[in-house]
Parts: sequence; C-alpha cells; structure tokens
Amino acid sequence: MSRSALGLISLLLLSPGALAGEKNPPQINYMLHCQGCHLPGGIGHPGLVPSMQGQIGRFLNSDAGRAYLVQVPGASQSDLDNRELADVLNWLLPEFDSAHVAADFKRFTADEVSRYRETQLLSVSGTRRELLNEQQELGAGAERNSNHSVIK
Repeated sequence: MSRSALGLISLLLLSPGALAGEKNPPQINYMLHCQGCHLPGGIGHPGLVPSMQGQIGRFLNSDAGRAYLVQVPGASQSDLDNRELADVLNWLLPEFDSAHVAADFKRFTADEVSRYRETQLLSVSGTRRELLNEQQELGAGAERNSNHSVIK
C-alpha cells in the first residue's frame, strides 16, 4: 500500500464522518488543531504555550479578549472554517475553565470569528499579558469597591 493511501486511511480514521461529508465535533477539532500545542486538557507547555486551564475564560470579559482568542495564530490560521472555530471555542471555554465561564456566556458565532480573523495578532504574548493585566486591574477595582460599605 502506498504512503498516500495510508495517509488517507489515517485521516479518515481520525476524522469521523469524513466520508459522509460531515463536520467533526469540536472535541475532535481540538485534538486535530489545538492539542499539539495545548496538550490534552488544555494544560499547555510551561514557559512556551500557556495553559488554558482556569485561565481562558478571563478573556471573555472584553471584545479585545474575545478577539484575542480567535486571533491566536493557531486558531486564526487553522483550516477550520469560522463555524468550526466558533464551535471549538464554545466547547473548550467551559470545558477548560468552568470557574470563569458562566453557563450563559455569550457564545462565539461564525460572523464574530470571521470579523476577528480579519486582523492579525502581531504580539501574542504581549497582547495576552496586557489583557490579563487589565482583568487584574478590573478585578482589584471591583474588590476595592466591594470592601467599602456605605453608611446611610
């Protein structure tokens, strides 16, 4: 059997429904397109690839954070179409960070993914750091405000 035939058979086995033209479920697309860097469970590689565990939901609090999740090169440049990428994000957010993702979070749409994919992210780690710093400042501000009681 030729290498190309073996490759095709392997691809079909990894991609349920490929013969029928069906799309992969988000879990399979995560395994095929994200897990190589972020590993099973989204734990990442310390110092190289950030963990999504307990972190990724923090980016849902702003349009810039939502854009970041789409614009990370592995996501934006994947061959997933906009609907498939939206489905992967909508699956992995509560899966890997249920503490920061409300059950009724605003799910990504194909249109939103398409809009964010139009802009390339120039500094992945710098943007991530800025967004997390903004979230910390917002959280600290909310905590300071809740510690001040008003006497009437």
